[in-house]
Amino acid sequence: MKTGTPKNTLLVISTGFLALHVFLFWPWAVYVALGVGCIGIISDSLSQRIEQGWMNIAHILGCIVPRVILTLLFFLFLCPLALLSRLFTKDPLMLSRRYPSYFIDVNRAMDKPSFEKMW
Repeated sequence: MKTGTPKNTLLVISTGFLALHVFLFWPWAVYVALGVGCIGIISDSLSQRIEQGWMNIAHILGCIVPRVILTLLFFLFLCPLALLSRLFTKDPLMLSRRYPSYFIDVNRAMDKPSFEKMW
């Protein structure tokens, strides 16, 4: 996003408060949206201060929210999936020490097409 666009930032903030009023029926959100919009029209210096505060909040949330989402993804999806895989599979990587060798003997004829498309 371009920096130095306080009027656009205040327009987004006031639209967000109007959306809060429409979806959550908070009557005070209309007054906040009207106030922020009037500040955007009347005062350039106050608009820049509000934009700077908004960008600081956005930076802080940008540091926190991805970590929370990734933590939830790990503990709610990946961890149970890994535990289920561990319960229902029998050592697919041959990591236990009961094998004398980790080499898997493949008894297959090697011909020209098997070298052309290895993967």
